[in-house]
Amino acid sequence: MKTFKPEMTLDMAVSHLKFIEGEAVMNVTPIEMGELSKVFSYRKGDADYVIHFKDNGDSLHKALKIYDMYGTQSLPIPHIHKIGKVENIHFSISDKVSGTPISALEPTQIRGLIPGIVQQFMRIRQIHIGESYEGFGWITPQGKAAHRSWLDYLTSVFDEEQEGFYHGWQSLYENSFLEKEFFEEIYQTMIELVRYSPPERYLVHGDFHLGNMLGENENVTGIVDWEMAMFGDFMLDVSVLHMWYPMLEFPQKLQQAMEQQGVSIPYFEERLLGHQLFKALDGLRFYAKKDDPHSYQFMKNQIMSLLNR
Repeated sequence: MKTFKPEMTLDMAVSHLKFIEGEAVMNVTPIEMGELSKVFSYRKGDADYVIHFKDNGDSLHKALKIYDMYGTQSLPIPHIHKIGKVENIHFSISDKVSGTPISALEPTQIRGLIPGIVQQFMRIRQIHIGESYEGFGWITPQGKAAHRSWLDYLTSVFDEEQEGFYHGWQSLYENSFLEKEFFEEIYQTMIELVRYSPPERYLVHGDFHLGNMLGENENVTGIVDWEMAMFGDFMLDVSVLHMWYPMLEFPQKLQQAMEQQGVSIPYFEERLLGHQLFKALDGLRFYAKKDDPHSYQFMKNQIMSLLNR
């Protein structure tokens, strides 16, 4: 199985941190987070921080831009203090937020945090984007997005010709276990469903799952890892959380909370399913590229289960 994280041992992280922060760095501890970065917490002086190491710095600059744009608007986004490069590795340093990743908590604790997750989601949905930030889709480090519509963005994710991580990805049909006929059939179903998305733009986290949320007692204390943030349909975030944690019944609880405020969500079920298929297709492609047949089959089973409901 392949890994896309940078090579970074604990000793290497300590060495880099001492170069960046000076000798007064203590308690350097690895944190398991994400597929593309190595993350460590540490203490300096009277405060605790988190450092992300990545091979590419674009997403770190983007996360800083998201903090500058929205971190002061009642969202629990950790303060990013510094981004830079040491030797051949990029890094960002942010406050360490109190609390524990919600994914690591006991089921009873997670259930107690669901109302807080709903409230934080509704806060994100209510963020005013502003006309100074344009477009749909992936937000650049300049705070803009390149696509004319949400559908235009979603289809571009699977373009045959693209740069970056998925350059030449369709070769996976021949060089891996990615199944072309199955993939393209689900892709067409997904396209028909996401056409129900509205023309309005919302701030979308892009990777809205319990591993990127921190909780303490009954409070959601932080929502981290905004490197995949987008402008588009907020139902993508609903779909991500529901796909990984269906037992939380997050879509139903969100609908109930919205209805209490007199707000209905048009074409809720169509948009929910369409965005789940979008993320599942991206998962199929990712696990094929990672050479992880077990996770690939799990994602394929997820798709079949969604379509059979």
